[in-house]
Amino acid sequence: MAFTYPICLKLAQKKCVVVGAGSVALRKVKTLLAQEALVTVVSPELNQELAKEKDKFVWEQAYYREEFLADAFLVIAATDNRAVNHEIAVYCDKHNILVNVIDSPEESSFIVNSYFTKGDLLVAVSTDGASPALSRKIRKDLEAQIADEYADILAIIAEARAEALIKITDESKRREFLQSLAKIDYEAIIKDKSTATFRDRVKKCLLSYLE
Repeated sequence: MAFTYPICLKLAQKKCVVVGAGSVALRKVKTLLAQEALVTVVSPELNQELAKEKDKFVWEQAYYREEFLADAFLVIAATDNRAVNHEIAVYCDKHNILVNVIDSPEESSFIVNSYFTKGDLLVAVSTDGASPALSRKIRKDLEAQIADEYADILAIIAEARAEALIKITDESKRREFLQSLAKIDYEAIIKDKSTATFRDRVKKCLLSYLE
């Protein structure tokens, strides 16, 4: 089954369970913690790297049991036991819990794309599981091409958008203002390292819609 519906999830303060404690589980835990998720790790033991992070998550020091998945928003089945991973997938499917099974995309309800962020900019690449290695290569190529200045540019746009939503009461004018921001020559701004000038330009543009 193809994974063709792209989605970004808000995981802050959501219960996310990782079953397993190997190298893959470590990567998953670190990613979830970075999203401010409430992480639970289910495993009788932790590898050395996970042990260093154990004050940041709940550790159920035991083999997998269904009760550990109660009220979970998202689950990662990351054990080295095919039967256990299958059992987790079946439980999550039955209880409508998002699940990623590391050794079985067919049993997963989602996969995690190769991605990078620059401020609020998030770029993800998927090959639908056909070649994770190629996904990583394309992601690295794109990351090298997209300038770090986009983080500052997006922060400025976000501030302007928030202000426009309050100050530009005419909906059509507000939409026109926001669309005008997308037409700016960002390559020139990045080339000249002129994000400060860009901020001034956006402010003047906003003021023009308030007159």
